[in-house]
Amino acid sequence: MDYEECMEKIIEYSTKFYNSLDFAHNLEHGRKVVNNAKNIAKIEGGDLFLIEAGAWLHQFHDKIDEVNSFIKTLDINDELKIKLYEIVKCRPEYITDDSLLESKIVYDADAIEVLSTYGMIREIICNAKCRNKEWEKAVDDTIAVQKRFQKKLKTKTANTMLENDFKIVQEFWESYKKWADN
Repeated sequence: MDYEECMEKIIEYSTKFYNSLDFAHNLEHGRKVVNNAKNIAKIEGGDLFLIEAGAWLHQFHDKIDEVNSFIKTLDINDELKIKLYEIVKCRPEYITDDSLLESKIVYDADAIEVLSTYGMIREIICNAKCRNKEWEKAVDDTIAVQKRFQKKLKTKTANTMLENDFKIVQEFWESYKKWADN
């Protein structure tokens, strides 16, 4: 089992997919989630291969059967394949306190892309531009998804990383509401 060769295959497969997506879910998003996951893992621990592989593949959450077929082709043992599949399903509706540590880390790494100040702006623009939502719907949906993702954060590290952003984002929405309702 050559993990480096396997990771190259995962990155190549993921890159093709990211390059077909909108600006908010492109290769830059993939890289940011991988970097976030590695930074969380430095403190939380976990299997670094699973964390990096899962972070690269996380965006396939809506194409879970397709990514599962790909995972089955990897030259890794069946236990790792099962774990990697679970990690890729790291959405709020699937993540629990009983999830693998690696799933929690990848979930939190992706959540940062919604919950940080950068992520908030990215989500609003994606809602308006890519999902063609009217402005107020784009804003309301951004607030809702932030609440959904924040409620399910699983690592102390991610919460610490986002602590200041949570305050800024809350103040921003309070100020926004004041002027929007004016």
